[in-house]
Amino acid sequence: MGILLCKRKLKNGRISLYLDCNVEGKRYKENLGITLEAPVSKEIRQANCAKLQLAKLLRAQREIDYLHNHYWSKLPPLFHSQVREDETAGEPLPDFFLVSIGYLNIYQPKDSRMVQAAFSYLRQFHPASLPVNHITHSFCTRFFRFLQERLHGNTPVNYFKKFKMCLDYCVEENLLPSNPAKGIRLPQYNDVTKQILSPKELVKLTLTPCRNPEVKRAFLFSCQSGLRWCDIQELCYKNIDFAQRHLMLVQKKVAGHSQKPVLHIYLNENAMKLLQESQGTPDDFIFHLPSHSYSLRIINEWTRRAGLRKHISFHCARHTFITSIMARGASIKTAASLAGHSSTRHTEKYIHIIDQQKQQAVESLPNLPL
Repeated sequence: MGILLCKRKLKNGRISLYLDCNVEGKRYKENLGITLEAPVSKEIRQANCAKLQLAKLLRAQREIDYLHNHYWSKLPPLFHSQVREDETAGEPLPDFFLVSIGYLNIYQPKDSRMVQAAFSYLRQFHPASLPVNHITHSFCTRFFRFLQERLHGNTPVNYFKKFKMCLDYCVEENLLPSNPAKGIRLPQYNDVTKQILSPKELVKLTLTPCRNPEVKRAFLFSCQSGLRWCDIQELCYKNIDFAQRHLMLVQKKVAGHSQKPVLHIYLNENAMKLLQESQGTPDDFIFHLPSHSYSLRIINEWTRRAGLRKHISFHCARHTFITSIMARGASIKTAASLAGHSSTRHTEKYIHIIDQQKQQAVESLPNLPL
């Protein structure tokens, strides 16, 4: 009997993991549904290490399952009863990292990268195997502090929420009697933690060449529309009414749990010019983009070439759009509607930025000879 963890090369430097099983003279392959991405950044390499560890745990679990099924019937009845007593006495349940694989396979929202990142940090916090029933309230509190020490802004809270959602999944699957993370206070920061481009910086960036024109076009379109990366990536020509300059789509991030998932936006002249640089059939994607991590590298190079010293991510374009329309007089209700927020609560964090800009504008007035 042998169960080996094997790799299969895919396109673009990606690798698929599978098990090569030889059980009782029968040989077969089991696809694990785990893919290692091309190691183009530190974050991807960390995620790949976590995925590889999970694959090794799966291989070990398959071997344990075989040994259990193969030898269980040959053991004396007294041993069976003793094992049942041990199980009811609190023997460790399945490894949480194995459970997380099943959770990721059924996870529907488009922010699965955030879920994977949360599990990657959990692996750093707890490198060994993690039986589900070993996750206590104290463990969850210490993990959240671990995230706070290494991440900034709302990122620790967002990552911990994904971890907490997986614990809810464990409760639903009867692996836990209740969620051990329940009751842990998660502070929210109302400040916008992403950088924002000023009008002058946006013009400067527009005039600066970028080695990937599609990434540049998509980023500038987000600055004019406020669309998230996940929506930009799947935007098709059928979502655009060119005659009416109207965009309509279902926001991927909030679909299924928001009361206002459908977004309607009037497109200005800048947005229309960016769209009409290429045309296609209704089902064609408007932007043909590389991976998110590779696009971030391109944006980083592009902004440095433009002489900007800010750390600009793709999501900064969305913040730039919301701040810009509010600075030009849009009410908070209008801004919330254009941003696709379900309520103005999410939009209120931009108010203090507008107040700062107004203060700077007043202070920039020339001194009088008084």
